[in-house]
Amino acid sequence: MKLSSKGQYAVRALIDLSYNSNDNSVPISLKDIAARESISLHYLEQIFFILKKAGIVRSLRGPNGGYLLNKKPSELLIGDIISSVEPIEIISCISKSKNKKECGRKSICLAFDMWNSISNKITGFLNSITIEDVINEYKQKQKLLQKTAVKPSAKSEKVNAGTKNCRN
Repeated sequence: MKLSSKGQYAVRALIDLSYNSNDNSVPISLKDIAARESISLHYLEQIFFILKKAGIVRSLRGPNGGYLLNKKPSELLIGDIISSVEPIEIISCISKSKNKKECGRKSICLAFDMWNSISNKITGFLNSITIEDVINEYKQKQKLLQKTAVKPSAKSEKVNAGTKNCRN
């Protein structure tokens, strides 16, 4: 399964939106998201049109306008975000898209059940992760990085202080 840029950008943009919107109280402009996430503004507008149509985000007009999530970050599943902009499928014969017809080999295909099972597990996994989960994991990682940042010991500070004025 390869996720297209549309699915990747939709997830990244909504994580950014949630992280920067102050508990969903401050609308965020697409221009700001595009700059932070290095995504084309035009492409982001297309993605947000789809996300708005799917009921995932809402827009507010005006000088302080922008976008807000329609759900709490704890209720917004990564799988829902991706499937709103593209089908989640690992192989075309098991596609659940409305436009695709069922595979004619389904009843005789030895691998069909395996592919279907894999697809269901991937979808289940994506639907077990929320925007809030991703943000919390990021925050934990940042705290850990701050704690483990190399701090000079008192001994090395004395050595450095003693050699500060030395010239070789």
